[in-house]
This record gives sequence, C-alpha cells and structure tokens, in this order.
Amino acid sequence: MEMEAGLYTGCPIQFTLQFLSGRWRIGVLWNLRNCARRFSELKVLLPGISDKALAEELGFFAGKGIITKSSFPGFPPRTEYILSDTGKTLLPVIERILAWGYENLQNEKMHTDMLKTPLAVIEELATTLNDRH
Repeated sequence: MEMEAGLYTGCPIQFTLQFLSGRWRIGVLWNLRNCARRFSELKVLLPGISDKALAEELGFFAGKGIITKSSFPGFPPRTEYILSDTGKTLLPVIERILAWGYENLQNEKMHTDMLKTPLAVIEELATTLNDRH
C-alpha cells in the first residue's frame, strides 16, 4: 500500500467491501455457492431484485473475475453463472457474516426488511453451526 495525502491507496478493507456491500451482492454470491445458476434461477432466489439490478450485479462480478459467465448454444441460448476460484474465497467471509447475524439476531429489534432471509438459508446455517460445535 502506498501513502497519498495521508491516505492508504489500495486499502484491503475498501477493496473487500466493494464485493460485499450493497443490497444484493452477498445474496448473489451466496446463491452461487454450490452450483451454477441461470439468470432466472437467481431472480427467484432473490425476491424483489429487478432484472436491471441483477444484470448489473452479475456484470460487476464477472468483470472483476468473481464469477464466470458461460453461454451455451441452443434455442433459446442458455447462460449460466458460477463462482470463480477467486469468488469461492469470499464464501468463508460471507459464512462468518451470516453466522454472526444468526447468533446476534435475537438481540436486535428487527425491521421488516430483516425478515426476508429464506428459511432454507437459516436452516442450513444452523446445521453448519451445530456441526462445528
């Protein structure tokens, strides 16, 4: 890292946050953790996301090398998205964020937007945490 006007350039925290901040980014990455998915599958798994927002997030991640976009010929043509090896290295960070949220959620008065986590994600996280302890 270099110093410029009293600031670090190339701050690792800011660099990492670009992949995790925002309304949809963690959700997109989380839903690609186990398998390749098509645009329409991701749309179903992320209730409330617009086509435009999903396309922007996928384009961002593909441009940064976090996901790989593969197109297959046919009628209609098929496009799938999958985490790259670099993208997979973000999963432990996301898992820890989810675990922290799960462990501390009951201590916080919840806003209705916090109630939108699919039950399957919570059940999977609870199983993972129980297996570790």
